[in-house]
Amino acid sequence: MLCVCASARADTLELLGPSSAVTPEGFPVAVVRKDASGVPVPLAGTPTVIVEGAELREGLAQPPLRTFIVVPHSGARDVVVRARVDGLEAQARFVLGPPATDVKLGLEPAAPVKGRDKEAVLTVSLLRPDGTADDSGAPPVVRVSTGRVEGLERVAPGMYRARYILPDTRHPEVAILVAFSAWPSPQSVHGAYGRVLVPLAASVNLPGTTEPDARISIDIAGATFGPVTAGADGRFRLPIVVPPGHRFGQGRVVDRAGNAKRQNIDLNLPPTDGLACVFQPQRLPADGVSRARLLCATSDPLGKPVEDAKVTAQARRGVLKGPSRAAGGMLEWLYSAPRTLGDDERIEAAWPQRGAGSREVLALQLVQGPVTELAMSVSEPLVHRGAQAQVAVRARDALGRPRPGATLSLTAPEGDFTPPVEPAPGDFASAWQPPASGGEEQVTLSARAWGPVGSEPARIAVWPRGGVLYAGVSDLAGLPVPSQPLRLDGHELTTGLDGTVSLGKLAPGAHLVAHGLWTGLVRTVHVLGGEGLAYPLDPLLVPEAVSQQVRVAPQVPVNVRLRVEGTRVTYWVEDSRGRILEGRAVHVALSDGAREGDEVREGRTSFTVRATRPVSVSVADVATGVTALVEVRP
Repeated sequence: MLCVCASARADTLELLGPSSAVTPEGFPVAVVRKDASGVPVPLAGTPTVIVEGAELREGLAQPPLRTFIVVPHSGARDVVVRARVDGLEAQARFVLGPPATDVKLGLEPAAPVKGRDKEAVLTVSLLRPDGTADDSGAPPVVRVSTGRVEGLERVAPGMYRARYILPDTRHPEVAILVAFSAWPSPQSVHGAYGRVLVPLAASVNLPGTTEPDARISIDIAGATFGPVTAGADGRFRLPIVVPPGHRFGQGRVVDRAGNAKRQNIDLNLPPTDGLACVFQPQRLPADGVSRARLLCATSDPLGKPVEDAKVTAQARRGVLKGPSRAAGGMLEWLYSAPRTLGDDERIEAAWPQRGAGSREVLALQLVQGPVTELAMSVSEPLVHRGAQAQVAVRARDALGRPRPGATLSLTAPEGDFTPPVEPAPGDFASAWQPPASGGEEQVTLSARAWGPVGSEPARIAVWPRGGVLYAGVSDLAGLPVPSQPLRLDGHELTTGLDGTVSLGKLAPGAHLVAHGLWTGLVRTVHVLGGEGLAYPLDPLLVPEAVSQQVRVAPQVPVNVRLRVEGTRVTYWVEDSRGRILEGRAVHVALSDGAREGDEVREGRTSFTVRATRPVSVSVADVATGVTALVEVRP
């Protein structure tokens, strides 16, 4: 970002935004007015904001800032933003990524021959517009129409090598290799791409029969093979190299008398695959808005791209929009994920005019987002020492769906929790037991939950908590990615098991939070003044902890439990571990009314209270004298 500010007075106007290359999907900017000491002050008027190369949308209110979302136009390489208010002006220029605009693929040997070559060396180069190497993108994803690619590894900045293994088939065909390098992270829909069409000729010994001792040769695609001499039985084998797309050869037979005869020879070549597609990313959240990119390259039987190929693509669950013509004669679709969870996605692309073999099937994993909402409950507000309280935690995602598989952390200043279990998706259960003696009379039980954790970084988020800033790394589904290397203004940090790390209290100014491996994954945070104002900020990557307070009472030999549902009362006696003690002698007393409809089930006794006014019900354990009391209202 290049920012120019001008003022005839002590106050200044600034445009806050990213300081590194921005993504084509949009980025946040803010207009801020500062006094002579650099402290943000309210804007007196409404700022006039003009953008070149993009569309401007209103952002979320964050006084005294005026915020916007800038969405670049398709094909734009930079965006200029100008702001004017209260006689002050500011201008900023933002460069769009990805820095790499081209992916070059090459093979050595450039034209491998089946029957002679088993493999070739594939080189993939990521290049900037000026032809220099770019190393900010993710390792390229390579798809091939025939054969396979193995052992992709980085050999230099912006350069990768792999082994291209030729297919086992003997017929000539065209191999289509397509590569996509995502930017700024491995899961991004943005990036650079390229393709190469490789004619794979086939080296074979053509068998046949003709006149005894005749000399045979054949012309294929301008090349002459032979002659060879047939045996006494007329049999011959002629070594030839057949390039793809040439179904017929021109044969020439000269007999012993010197008579020559020419004829067309059908080489009986089978239909070949003329389609190769790459799908990026290959994992999306089922949220109804996340997108992926489908790129397809075509080839005719001779290895030439087909500009007007009528390729179709279908998604089983999501929505595909396209195709549109992309650079290099490729076809492009944009995929939108479904909002509901279910089976993984299956994308089918086909080019019927080229034959049944020109068909691609690509898989997409649809995943659920992380825990964003927690609720906690404790079975009893009062817990006796030596007894247990049942703790329940409910985890839900951003759409209110149960989120199974999350990591749950339970803490308390004293006492112990049993290992949590998940009896139902997104519902966790544990038990807390206070110390047998000593300790506090009131204890706070707390629960945190996050994830499940992701594996590939896609985003960096920054948010405030307790007067300091935190950063977190997540994948495209929002799942936190643990143990990620970050750099804060060059200082190394590592995210914890929940994918987050404290940035501490930052001084006023612009701060850069960058991923330690994916250099294009960068977040600029502007800290303004000493009041904790920062921009831009994100929602929490991990929800805040929830807590419940319980009172702790001295240990008792037994517990008498009472539950009231309307006028129906249920009581039972249990030991300190919560086990029901059946057959225990108890004394039940009512302050008024009558008791009727007694029923005993699994150690619990229920009855109905008949009265015209509130009634106190007491249940006492005869052996220990432990008593419980409730009020029943008619």
